[in-house]
Amino acid sequence: MSNAVWALATAGFAPKYMHVFDTTLVPEKLRTPLSDIKKDPITECYAAVAGELMRRTHEFKDQELKDVLWAFSRIGIRHPSLFKAVAERIVGSNGRGFSTFSPQGIGNTVWSFARQAQISNEVVQSFGLDNVNIGTTGRLAMYETSCLDVGEGLIKTLFVKAAQAAMRMGLDRFRSQGLSILTMYTSFIYEDLSNTCWAYSTLGLLHIGFFRQVEQQLMTRLRDKLNGQEIANLLWSFATLNAQPDPSLIDALSSHAYRLCSGKNESPDETSIAKTFNRQELANVLWSCTVLGRYHENLINTIYRGLFGESNDPQIMKEVYDDDGLETSSLMTMYYVQYAIEVEAPEIKSSLPKGFPAGWHAGGSCVSTNNMDDNQTSSSMLQLTISKLQKDVSQTLTQIGFENVLEYVIDAPTNQNAGDDFPENPAAFLSIDIANVDQRLGVEVDGPGHFVRLIDDQETTVSSNNYDIQFRDHGEHRVNGPTILKHRLLTALGWKIIHIPYWDYQHLKGDNEKQEYCRNTMDKFSSSWSR
Repeated sequence: MSNAVWALATAGFAPKYMHVFDTTLVPEKLRTPLSDIKKDPITECYAAVAGELMRRTHEFKDQELKDVLWAFSRIGIRHPSLFKAVAERIVGSNGRGFSTFSPQGIGNTVWSFARQAQISNEVVQSFGLDNVNIGTTGRLAMYETSCLDVGEGLIKTLFVKAAQAAMRMGLDRFRSQGLSILTMYTSFIYEDLSNTCWAYSTLGLLHIGFFRQVEQQLMTRLRDKLNGQEIANLLWSFATLNAQPDPSLIDALSSHAYRLCSGKNESPDETSIAKTFNRQELANVLWSCTVLGRYHENLINTIYRGLFGESNDPQIMKEVYDDDGLETSSLMTMYYVQYAIEVEAPEIKSSLPKGFPAGWHAGGSCVSTNNMDDNQTSSSMLQLTISKLQKDVSQTLTQIGFENVLEYVIDAPTNQNAGDDFPENPAAFLSIDIANVDQRLGVEVDGPGHFVRLIDDQETTVSSNNYDIQFRDHGEHRVNGPTILKHRLLTALGWKIIHIPYWDYQHLKGDNEKQEYCRNTMDKFSSSWSR
């Protein structure tokens, strides 16, 4: 039975009724009635396999479980009941665990769960935000969707147990064969590692022990074949989660990526680069290196050439990649990256094309720009709570003598302080939650979307390239990569930024307690604020 849906998904045969099983997001009135499933044989096939698996999960083998999950996620069908049943079978009470899963089985399983959550954005786009049972898009919404689908405790346990199984798998091999502990992931091919890391990053779950071992393994195996997509996924995962890898790993991956882009040539050109990366992957690699603060000059120059070509002609590049242009997210990525390079690696002379982004957008028209936190949006409830929280903090700051405005928007740097690489300034380059413009002092009220969740018991310390005590881990919370980058950009623009995490302020009671907290916080991080 698992082979049937696996074959359908592999061949790209999608059911007619894609959302019939999505009881989490799609209201019953918008779902196709189950009685109509028989009108489409492909939908009926997926339904039959899911029904049998949920009825007798104990009879399905490891490979059959992961094949069914992979098929549903690969073709884009959300089925919360199916995934919850499998999660309970693997890590619930009396669950079978991951001990008998193969590396591919572990990778495909966690990838399938993360992909189920990612599809939630597509559901929102299909039905509209007002017509689904979740009020947001973005990465936090993916985690929240998983919690709604499976249960927060169960989804965390699943990812913890998967990481532990992967680590035990390597340790068992180490003990039985006397191999170096650095080879503990040799049974994982790069695709498995890439898929697994991508899954953790997509849901914002950081298992430090697992990522440390992945880091060690990558350092010992870069002589092996590692393709562009795998490099992009791995770098994106480390950057998004703020996993704080050793800088030597990023340098090694960057050098490896540059060699791949060169191919048989002495230096990369548009054709050789396009054989290694698509343009979305190039933008992801560039963003990741920027977040991680490692600028490999040859690779940066190569990525710019891969994105824009030697002639900076958008039509030529569409022909090279056989695509429609750069995605909207990549356009704003390039503004952030360009400014970061200007201030942090000025020796690199790559620049955006004149008139950018005109002509480069996949839609072919001008697009509105989004702020840095677009992929970290909270749910409608959290947005409402955070919005109220920001207003409350702003009011309290006013009471203690700190004049401020809410949601201060900063335009892109002008040519005067950033060269000629911002030919068309975006309307909203960055925004600050609460700002005193005259003092160039801002307060960011960091809601849940600014953090990843630490899900293991590793002893953690903040790496030396972090900025101050504001970014120390707090319980299961660690500030994520996009928030770190935003802080760096605002600092480069001459702003002093103070961060107030949501958990610090939400429990305060009464004006006196709130004023004391805000006064102490302002005194701690800025001695120059006016009272």
